[in-house]
Amino acid sequence: MPQAIRTVFRDPAIRYGIKFGLAGILAVFIALFLRLEEPTWALFTVFVLMIAQYVGAIAEKSLFRIIGTVAGGLLGYFLTASFEQNPVIFVILVSLIVGACTAMFGQSRYPYAFLLCALTMVVVVGNGLGDPDNSWQYALWRIEEVTLGILVVMLVQSQIWPRFAREEFLRNSRLALADLQDCLRESSQAVFDGHPRAAAAKAADFPARISALRGLLDFGARESQYFRDRLPTYFEITSCLSRVAANLATMTNPLPAGSYYHTHLRRECLELGRSLEAALADLAGSASTQESRAARSEEMTAAHQRLESRLLSVHDDPELPDLAPEAIVAMSLHLLALEEIRKTIARMQILLDSLPTGWMEGTRREPHPFTSPIPPPFWIRSGVKTTIAVAAALVLLNWLNPPGGAILVLGAWVFTALNATSPGGRGDRRAFHYVITSTLVLLVVCLILIGIRPFLSSYAVMNTLIFSWSFLWGYLSFQTRGITIPMQLAMLLIVSILGLNGEEPISVQAVANIFFGLSFAMLLSALVQRLLWPSLPQWELRDRIVELLRILRQGMTASLPLWEQVRIALIPGEAAIRINHLQLPFCTSEDRQNLREYLGNLHQISTHLLVSAGGLSTLTAKNENPGDQTRIAELEKEIRAHLQAHEIGMKTATVPLADCDRLSALLTSWMEWIVATRQRMLRENCPSLDILQYVGLAGRLAESARGLLHAKTQADNLHLPNYMGDYVL
Repeated sequence: MPQAIRTVFRDPAIRYGIKFGLAGILAVFIALFLRLEEPTWALFTVFVLMIAQYVGAIAEKSLFRIIGTVAGGLLGYFLTASFEQNPVIFVILVSLIVGACTAMFGQSRYPYAFLLCALTMVVVVGNGLGDPDNSWQYALWRIEEVTLGILVVMLVQSQIWPRFAREEFLRNSRLALADLQDCLRESSQAVFDGHPRAAAAKAADFPARISALRGLLDFGARESQYFRDRLPTYFEITSCLSRVAANLATMTNPLPAGSYYHTHLRRECLELGRSLEAALADLAGSASTQESRAARSEEMTAAHQRLESRLLSVHDDPELPDLAPEAIVAMSLHLLALEEIRKTIARMQILLDSLPTGWMEGTRREPHPFTSPIPPPFWIRSGVKTTIAVAAALVLLNWLNPPGGAILVLGAWVFTALNATSPGGRGDRRAFHYVITSTLVLLVVCLILIGIRPFLSSYAVMNTLIFSWSFLWGYLSFQTRGITIPMQLAMLLIVSILGLNGEEPISVQAVANIFFGLSFAMLLSALVQRLLWPSLPQWELRDRIVELLRILRQGMTASLPLWEQVRIALIPGEAAIRINHLQLPFCTSEDRQNLREYLGNLHQISTHLLVSAGGLSTLTAKNENPGDQTRIAELEKEIRAHLQAHEIGMKTATVPLADCDRLSALLTSWMEWIVATRQRMLRENCPSLDILQYVGLAGRLAESARGLLHAKTQADNLHLPNYMGDYVL
């Protein structure tokens, strides 16, 4: 039994639930001990803050929570005291500020400052309407309770099973290197033996892990000065991991059977691949030292030199100029990827060797932002919907005074604003379903509350209820990695139950206020969400594919900021979740499979374009060959036209109007040009690696064009009009 208990307690979700329950009880206990006016707000703070699971993240959220709370409290007091007697101006100002804060919460470098500003203002305004002149008290109480909640969360998170982002970054980096080693083991033989492309697909999905690593860097910098001083080095290491994965994803084309390269380059290529695997294995091991890295570096250099010598020895082979274009491109893509992986691994070795001596000391490089500086359309629309929901709740509260009071305004904001962050990809499709089921659940819970009213005055009962509810909420939020709509309801419900004063007889009306307040809030939020810019799986899928195509077009003409590179990595996973929620009879299982294949093809195209963007034009410019520049510009222009055609087709749910005949002709001409250019470079005795790089980059562009031709066929088989409408309420 003790062993079973220890096994249970090793479960991170259970640990997180226990921490959540302890934080909830401790916050309420201290609030009651200090006789603070609103212990519910301390508990609410625990619910919001405990979502951040790292000590560094808690520090950041706590600081911004205090800033947002003070700003929201002052704004709430100022607006309530100054404009409550002028309802039109009052409702407009409050709603606009709440909506703007919600939009910035979705896409801001300091999201929690905006989130808490909106939340605090809603609480102060909702509670202060009945007594505007004394609304300052609610602002003050709110600040006191929030500060208490922050201190409790920081204590629990830092002392009970603490999770440090810096430690998880180092551990996850080693795991990433080990996975890259496995991918390389399969991919390094792909050009000769072929494979099911499983390794390439795994490598193509790798950037999402890089994004997670960079998030750990951000949190880890708040936990340790030592770690923060070396942040630029760690940041560059994650970029190296991304480059290795991107190059592995391009190693997909096998050579034709009996190719010249099977006989002449197989051994040297496999030796280089094995040396790269050994270097990655060394980096992934906890026992990696400067000496071991130096030994692996020498092995890579020796293998690279043997390959280069072999390329030089066959340079004048009369068979070489007449090889098939497919073989030339496949081998060039493979060798170029191996060479870039070798250089990247060498760079990681240098970075790791530099850490003990402070190689980056005196250099401060801020990590690039992961998000756009302005909210995207999705969050702007969410801000507008929140504005309308809060305005409607204030109007109802001010003029009709329905049961529920301030919980109506708070609930309308929570259900509308936080639904945009709900995991699962269902969006607003089941908004009215949730109203019905949640109302029934609320009815049952409130009937139980009426029956156990005498017991709610017992601290033992209340503490048991708080711990159990908080534990379950924490356990579920750890599993879902987000807050679902039922969890939002549960959070507001437990806070409302705690608001019942057990020291006095609890009336049926007080319990009824909880039921009607939360029910009306859910209904109001559902009406706004479902009737104004509803977020549906099919539309979210469409928007993400359109976003991917737009970013790819931009990336062909200009360097992409980091946040857009991160979006390229994340969009395929987000879109795949939405595909799973498309329902019968409008979207069949065959339709869903066609969408998955279309999305996978676009992802593969994005990998080729992201790795090769601008590289070929740069090399051609160095060679001062205007004719080649014109040819490259022509193919790139046609690729952009096809991307735009798919973008328009997805927006309008129509077949993309792409000229496949022209692209096919350009691709045929392009392959002939690759062969002719390679022959010219051979005659001019250009270095073998220069030829390799040039042909490899040209091959990546050819793979992108070939992928787009296939994407057109796939898009023609999609029945977008059948399932891109608003067909389920």
